[in-house]
Amino acid sequence: MESGNPFTQTATADATVLDMHGETSLVQRVAGAQTLLRAEFPLGVDSLVRQSLRHEPPRPIEVELAIELAEEAVMPLAAQFGPGTGLILQGVGASLIARSLEVGGVAQTVFTLDEVEALFNRLVSVSQGRPASQETLPTDARFFAAMLMLREFMHHLNFGQVTLQAIKE
Repeated sequence: MESGNPFTQTATADATVLDMHGETSLVQRVAGAQTLLRAEFPLGVDSLVRQSLRHEPPRPIEVELAIELAEEAVMPLAAQFGPGTGLILQGVGASLIARSLEVGGVAQTVFTLDEVEALFNRLVSVSQGRPASQETLPTDARFFAAMLMLREFMHHLNFGQVTLQAIKE
């Protein structure tokens, strides 16, 4: 892997790294310090918000559109980045999720697919009218976008677990 690559420091075993940015994201399969495969994920947190999540909390129809957009972006990656390695989430998305959950009292950095699904379902219930105060989760569109993208990536590429590597501020 080239010098200055953030994955050099974090990926010591075989892993798939989703580096979620604002406009696009990057997916890499890494082994130790070597990049085996690299592809652009054509969605980022801000681009998904701009394309579909216009309200806070997003309306159900907006969430459905965001899911469709994320599925369209994820499915072409399935053949290359299917399961078999650990999943690491980095970048803006990891930081948004980690900070937002920490405010709600959740400090863990490793989540199973079931835990991600449960968090996402709680967000959907707020979108459908459940009082946000009952969920202790943020309702801003950027958090929705990051959680939605992570959920779709894990669900459609069959990753059972994700490790968040948030940027320390």
